[in-house]
Amino acid sequence: MQLSLGFDTPEPTRVDCPSEAILFVRHRRARRYILRVLPDGAVRVTLPRWGAQHEARAFVEANRAWIANQRARRATPCPSSPPSRLRPLVERWYRDKANRELPEMLLRLAQLHGIAVTRISIRDQRSRWGACSSRGAITLNWRLIQAPAFVREYVLLHELMHRREMNHSRRFWRLVAACCPRHVEARQWLRKEGKLLWSDRD
Repeated sequence: MQLSLGFDTPEPTRVDCPSEAILFVRHRRARRYILRVLPDGAVRVTLPRWGAQHEARAFVEANRAWIANQRARRATPCPSSPPSRLRPLVERWYRDKANRELPEMLLRLAQLHGIAVTRISIRDQRSRWGACSSRGAITLNWRLIQAPAFVREYVLLHELMHRREMNHSRRFWRLVAACCPRHVEARQWLRKEGKLLWSDRD
Protein backbone atom coordinates (compact mmCIF):
# COMPACT_ATOMS: atom_id res chain seq x y z
CA MET A 1 0.00 0.00 0.00
CA GLN A 2 1.10 3.58 -0.53
CA LEU A 3 0.47 7.00 0.93
CA SER A 4 -0.17 9.45 -1.91
CA LEU A 5 0.64 13.14 -1.94
CA GLY A 6 -3.00 14.17 -1.72
CA PHE A 7 -2.85 17.45 -3.59
CA ASP A 8 -6.95 17.70 -3.45
CA THR A 9 12.68 23.25 7.27
CA PRO A 10 18.29 24.65 8.86
CA GLU A 11 15.59 23.08 6.49
CA PRO A 12 15.46 24.85 3.10
CA THR A 13 12.58 24.64 0.65
CA ARG A 14 13.05 26.65 -2.52
CA VAL A 15 10.14 28.12 -4.45
CA ASP A 16 11.16 29.55 -7.83
CA CYS A 17 9.18 31.52 -10.38
CA PRO A 18 10.17 33.63 -13.40
CA SER A 19 10.15 36.86 -11.38
CA GLU A 20 11.82 35.78 -8.15
CA ALA A 21 13.16 32.98 -5.99
CA ILE A 22 12.31 32.39 -2.34
CA LEU A 23 14.24 30.07 -0.04
CA PHE A 24 12.41 28.99 3.12
CA VAL A 25 14.73 27.85 5.90
CA ARG A 26 13.42 26.47 9.20
CA HIS A 27 15.80 26.99 12.13
CA ARG A 28 15.12 25.59 15.57
CA ARG A 29 16.80 28.54 17.34
CA ALA A 30 14.99 31.26 15.43
CA ARG A 31 12.50 33.21 17.52
CA ARG A 32 10.89 35.14 14.69
CA TYR A 33 10.64 35.32 10.89
CA ILE A 34 13.79 36.79 9.33
CA LEU A 35 14.27 38.10 5.79
CA ARG A 36 17.53 38.27 3.87
CA VAL A 37 18.20 39.15 0.24
CA LEU A 38 20.93 36.90 -1.16
CA PRO A 39 23.64 38.05 -3.61
CA ASP A 40 21.73 36.59 -6.58
CA GLY A 41 18.59 38.54 -5.64
CA ALA A 42 16.78 35.57 -4.13
CA VAL A 43 14.95 36.04 -0.83
CA ARG A 44 15.82 33.85 2.14
CA VAL A 45 13.13 33.51 4.81
CA THR A 46 14.11 31.96 8.14
CA LEU A 47 11.20 30.36 10.00
CA PRO A 48 11.15 29.54 13.72
CA ARG A 49 10.26 25.99 14.76
CA TRP A 50 6.61 26.92 15.20
CA GLY A 51 6.42 28.86 11.93
CA ALA A 52 4.23 28.00 8.94
CA GLN A 53 5.01 28.64 5.30
CA HIS A 54 1.76 30.48 4.67
CA GLU A 55 2.73 32.91 7.44
CA ALA A 56 6.23 33.19 5.99
CA ARG A 57 4.74 34.05 2.60
CA ALA A 58 2.58 36.74 4.22
CA PHE A 59 5.72 38.08 5.91
CA VAL A 60 7.40 38.33 2.50
CA GLU A 61 4.40 40.15 1.02
CA ALA A 62 4.35 42.61 3.91
CA ASN A 63 8.00 43.46 3.31
CA ARG A 64 7.99 43.82 -0.48
CA ALA A 65 9.17 47.44 -0.29
CA TRP A 66 12.15 46.51 1.91
CA ILE A 67 13.07 43.61 -0.40
CA ALA A 68 12.96 45.87 -3.45
CA ASN A 69 15.13 48.42 -1.68
CA GLN A 70 17.71 45.78 -0.75
CA ARG A 71 17.84 44.51 -4.31
CA ALA A 72 18.29 48.03 -5.63
CA ARG A 73 21.14 48.70 -3.19
CA ARG A 74 22.90 45.53 -4.30
CA ALA A 75 22.38 46.47 -7.95
CA THR A 76 21.74 42.79 -8.64
CA PRO A 77 18.77 41.82 -10.84
CA CYS A 78 16.31 39.21 -9.65
CA PRO A 79 16.88 35.80 -11.25
CA SER A 80 14.96 35.48 -14.51
CA SER A 81 14.74 31.68 -14.56
CA PRO A 82 14.05 28.99 -11.95
CA PRO A 83 17.38 27.05 -12.04
CA SER A 84 19.87 28.06 -9.33
CA ARG A 85 23.31 26.90 -8.30
CA LEU A 86 22.00 26.63 -4.76
CA ARG A 87 19.13 24.27 -5.56
CA PRO A 88 21.14 21.08 -6.28
CA LEU A 89 23.14 21.64 -3.09
CA VAL A 90 19.97 22.00 -1.04
CA GLU A 91 18.47 18.85 -2.53
CA ARG A 92 21.67 16.87 -2.00
CA TRP A 93 21.80 18.00 1.64
CA TYR A 94 18.22 16.87 2.21
CA ARG A 95 18.71 13.54 0.44
CA ASP A 96 21.72 12.76 2.62
CA LYS A 97 19.80 13.77 5.73
CA ALA A 98 16.83 11.62 4.71
CA ASN A 99 19.04 8.57 4.10
CA ARG A 100 20.63 9.00 7.52
CA GLU A 101 17.58 9.76 9.63
CA LEU A 102 14.42 8.26 8.11
CA PRO A 103 15.49 4.56 8.26
CA GLU A 104 16.60 4.95 11.86
CA MET A 105 13.33 6.62 12.78
CA LEU A 106 11.29 3.94 11.02
CA LEU A 107 13.15 1.08 12.70
CA ARG A 108 12.69 2.70 16.09
CA LEU A 109 8.92 2.96 15.57
CA ALA A 110 8.78 -0.57 14.16
CA GLN A 111 10.49 -1.95 17.25
CA LEU A 112 8.19 0.06 19.51
CA HIS A 113 5.11 -1.48 17.87
CA GLY A 114 6.55 -4.95 17.37
CA ILE A 115 6.47 -4.81 13.57
CA ALA A 116 9.00 -6.48 11.26
CA VAL A 117 10.41 -4.53 8.30
CA THR A 118 12.42 -6.40 5.67
CA ARG A 119 13.85 -3.46 3.72
CA ILE A 120 13.84 0.35 3.78
CA SER A 121 14.38 2.47 0.67
CA ILE A 122 14.59 6.26 0.37
CA ARG A 123 13.59 7.35 -3.12
CA ASP A 124 12.50 10.24 -5.30
CA GLN A 125 8.87 9.21 -5.60
CA ARG A 126 6.68 11.25 -7.93
CA SER A 127 3.23 10.69 -6.47
CA ARG A 128 3.43 9.40 -2.91
CA TRP A 129 5.05 9.95 0.47
CA GLY A 130 5.58 6.29 1.21
CA ALA A 131 4.70 2.73 0.28
CA CYS A 132 4.68 -0.68 1.96
CA SER A 133 4.80 -4.00 0.13
CA SER A 134 3.19 -7.22 1.25
CA ARG A 135 6.68 -8.56 2.02
CA GLY A 136 7.45 -5.80 4.47
CA ALA A 137 9.58 -3.53 2.29
CA ILE A 138 8.92 0.15 2.99
CA THR A 139 9.78 2.99 0.63
CA LEU A 140 9.86 6.63 1.75
CA ASN A 141 10.10 9.87 -0.17
CA TRP A 142 13.25 11.84 0.69
CA ARG A 143 11.21 15.09 0.78
CA LEU A 144 9.54 13.81 3.93
CA ILE A 145 12.59 14.91 5.92
CA GLN A 146 11.50 18.52 5.35
CA ALA A 147 8.11 18.02 7.03
CA PRO A 148 7.48 18.69 10.73
CA ALA A 149 8.35 15.84 13.10
CA PHE A 150 4.71 14.92 13.82
CA VAL A 151 4.03 14.66 10.07
CA ARG A 152 7.06 12.43 9.49
CA GLU A 153 5.95 10.21 12.36
CA TYR A 154 2.45 9.91 10.89
CA VAL A 155 3.73 8.83 7.47
CA LEU A 156 6.08 6.25 9.00
CA LEU A 157 3.35 4.85 11.25
CA HIS A 158 0.91 4.85 8.33
CA GLU A 159 3.23 2.59 6.36
CA LEU A 160 4.00 0.41 9.38
CA MET A 161 0.31 -0.17 10.03
CA HIS A 162 0.06 -1.58 6.50
CA ARG A 163 2.11 -4.49 7.82
CA ARG A 164 -1.01 -5.37 9.82
CA GLU A 165 -3.67 -4.27 7.35
CA MET A 166 -2.80 -3.99 3.64
CA ASN A 167 -5.64 -1.64 2.74
CA HIS A 168 -7.30 1.58 3.84
CA SER A 169 -10.25 -0.02 5.56
CA ARG A 170 -11.86 1.22 8.77
CA ARG A 171 -9.77 -1.27 10.68
CA PHE A 172 -6.60 0.21 9.17
CA TRP A 173 -7.54 3.75 10.16
CA ARG A 174 -8.37 2.57 13.67
CA LEU A 175 -4.85 1.14 13.90
CA VAL A 176 -3.39 4.45 12.71
CA ALA A 177 -5.49 6.46 15.15
CA ALA A 178 -4.46 4.23 18.04
CA CYS A 179 -0.73 4.73 17.46
CA CYS A 180 -0.75 8.28 16.07
CA PRO A 181 -3.02 10.73 17.95
CA ARG A 182 -2.14 13.59 15.58
CA HIS A 183 -2.89 11.69 12.38
CA VAL A 184 -5.78 13.97 11.36
CA GLU A 185 -3.65 17.09 11.85
CA ALA A 186 -0.78 15.47 9.95
CA ARG A 187 -3.00 14.57 6.99
CA GLN A 188 -4.31 18.14 6.87
CA TRP A 189 -0.74 19.46 6.88
CA LEU A 190 0.20 17.21 3.97
CA ARG A 191 -2.82 18.37 1.96
CA LYS A 192 -2.21 22.07 2.61
CA GLU A 193 1.55 22.42 2.99
CA GLY A 194 2.97 19.21 1.54
CA LYS A 195 2.92 20.31 -2.08
CA LEU A 196 5.36 23.12 -1.25
CA LEU A 197 8.00 20.46 -0.62
CA TRP A 198 7.73 19.52 -4.28
CA SER A 199 8.73 22.95 -5.58
CA ASP A 200 12.10 21.56 -6.68
CA ARG A 201 10.42 19.96 -9.71
CA ASP A 202 10.31 22.09 -12.85
